[in-house]
Amino acid sequence: MYTQNVREGFRTFGNTILARWLYEYIRLPVVPPYGGLPVKFRTYIGEPIPYDPNITAVELAMKTKAALQSLIQKHQQIPGNICSALKERLHEGKKKD
Repeated sequence: MYTQNVREGFRTFGNTILARWLYEYIRLPVVPPYGGLPVKFRTYIGEPIPYDPNITAVELAMKTKAALQSLIQKHQQIPGNICSALKERLHEGKKKD
């Protein structure tokens, strides 16, 4: 399962002077989010990963990662752009999948 435009809807301060100062002051990795921008979120459900009792947890994790990466490549514009996500929200037509 993958939700398109999540990174465009909510941001974090990340590697800024304010975040660095806050970390140095309280010694906790605090990265406050901001946003709640009105971008269009779409959730895509991928194909199920078939059960195989002979694979290990690491192999299952690699299969899951590959399936998630394919959903991201298919449905998300990389690098993400807040302006294009907002335009998509205001656009009247349906997105072709």
